[in-house]
This record gives sequence, C-alpha cells and structure tokens, in this order.
Amino acid sequence: MYTENTIAENTESSAYSSKTMRKSSNGNSMMLFIFLICMIGGSYLVRLVMGQFIDKDSQLYDSATFLAGMMFQYFVGVPLAIFIYKKTPSGRTTEKIGSLFRKPEQSLWWVLKWVLITIAFTYGTSIASTLFFNLLQSLTGIELNQTDFSADDTFLSKFANIVSITLLAPIFEEILMRGALLGNAKRYGTWSAAISTGIFFGLLHANYPQIPFAAVMGIFSAFMVLKTKSIIPSLIVHFTINTIGGITSLFIGNIDLEEMQNGNIDVIMDNLGAFIILMCAGFLVMGLIAAGLILFILEIVMHKESFHIDPVCPEVSEKKKLAVYFTAPVTILLTIVLLALTVINAMPA
Repeated sequence: MYTENTIAENTESSAYSSKTMRKSSNGNSMMLFIFLICMIGGSYLVRLVMGQFIDKDSQLYDSATFLAGMMFQYFVGVPLAIFIYKKTPSGRTTEKIGSLFRKPEQSLWWVLKWVLITIAFTYGTSIASTLFFNLLQSLTGIELNQTDFSADDTFLSKFANIVSITLLAPIFEEILMRGALLGNAKRYGTWSAAISTGIFFGLLHANYPQIPFAAVMGIFSAFMVLKTKSIIPSLIVHFTINTIGGITSLFIGNIDLEEMQNGNIDVIMDNLGAFIILMCAGFLVMGLIAAGLILFILEIVMHKESFHIDPVCPEVSEKKKLAVYFTAPVTILLTIVLLALTVINAMPA
C-alpha cells in the first residue's frame, strides 16, 4: 500500500520527499491566492474609485473598469505573486523565468506540430464541453450564468477587449502559469507538474464553460514547455486562441446570436459583415481541429518518442506525485475556493 513513508524511502537517494513536493504545491497555491486576491480586490477597488467620477450605469464605466481591472490584476497581481514567492526559501532555488524566453530546443517542425495539436485539443474540448453543458441545462431546465466577454459597440469597449484578451492575458498568464508555477513544480515531477498546473489554469478562470478547455490547453502547453525548455510555443498557442476569441468578441456584442443561429434572415442581413467574420472564424477553428487531430494520430503511430519527457525522481510514479501535490493544505484550500467561485459565478442571476 502507498503511504507517505513510501515516498520518503523511495526518494531518499534523490533528496525528494512528500514534504518537498507539498512545499512546492503550497508555494504554487500561495502564488495563485495572491493573484486571485489582486484579481478580485483590484476589480472592487477600480469600481469604487471610478464610480466617483463616472456614471455607474454608463457603458463608459463598464469598459473603463474592465480595462483598469485587467491591468491591475496583470501588472500588479502577477509580479506581486512571483516576487513574494521568490522571497521564500523554496522560491529562491527556482530558475529565473526570463530563462524560458529562449529558442526552443526542439525543431521548428516539432513546435509547429504541437502548437497545432494543442490548439486542436483546446477547441475540441471547448466544443465538447459546450454541448455537454447545453444538454445539462436542457435536461434540468436550469440556465447557468457565464461570463460575457463580448465587447459593446464603443471604441473603448473594443479597445479594452483587444488589449486585455489578446495581449495582456497571454503574456502574463504564461509567465505565471508556465513560467513560475510550472518552473517550481517540474523540479519534483514532469507529467504531474504539467497536469497539476494545467488543472489550476482551468480552475483559475472560475467560469464553468472555460474550465475544461483551459485545463486541456494548460496541460498541453506545459508539456511543450517541458519538451522545448522554452515558453515561446505556449505563448504562440495562447496568442492564437485569444486572438481568435478576441476578434470574435468584437462582432457579437450587439447581435442576437440565438436568432442568427436559428437562421433569422433579417438578423443575418442586418449584421452581414459580422456573420461573415463569425463564419470564417468557425471554418478556421474546424480546420485547426482537423489538422491538429491528424498530426496527433501521426505522432502516436510514427513518433512515439515525442511524448517522452526526461523523468525527475523516477523512483516515484507521476500518479503518486500528483496525489501528493493535491493533498497539500494550501492547495486543498485553493481548490475549494476556486470551485466555490465557479459555482457562485454559474448561479442564475
């Protein structure tokens, strides 16, 4: 039977133990807690301050607070979380995040293949989860709430979406998740580090439609970082997905999507440009999914070595490391908090 003593005994020669792995997990969860506090606290602070100068019922207020809140969580939350962790004994021994902005060690063709594969599985999971939740809501009669990222028909709203979704989010989220968190966790495991940081990347969104595909994207992206010793492939994936999503959000803010999906010709003709853009985005996504799945099958059949990652502490299985990671006290608390936020955000208004 597996016990904590088993890990300690098996890893004694490698200087790894359940204690060090839990410290790693707690450190990662501490960083996410700090970021989460800045994300929620910053949003309230921005709304409180701007409410003194801008009409709270105006579109200007919504757009300005959204942009300022996003800038606060990224420009303050991410650096603060990493800075505080770097001051701890465990944090001082992690590699510098800047070292990940290097040329990938794998070939250009390998990087392109896995970028496409990651995008394909991300979008595939998104479609599958959308169908699942739509079916669930249809069977239960409960309409779940979800975060709306569509932009209003104003310059500031569109500008806020472009800056926040397509520029800030990919850079700072990659630095935090595939830089700091993965850099800490990978010292004690490989696949366990990829899976754990990927899952928390999904949970951190606290928005039920995003959690499944964000988690899949996080796991695949972490795998690419571990294989290439570079954060660049993961950045490419994040930029691509967020850019497609960001551009789409610019065109759907004032459109009755349900009527358009039902084939209402008047709605389609009144929004013909947006309809064409959405159709092109849909075809692009389907093409990316098809290309990525074909490449993934070819990798399984012809290049199984692509899935190999140099092991860390091979005496202990990655499953056991994963179990230890998720039983760290701070990590348990963080998981409960993120799940609770997701449920609260999903509750009908």
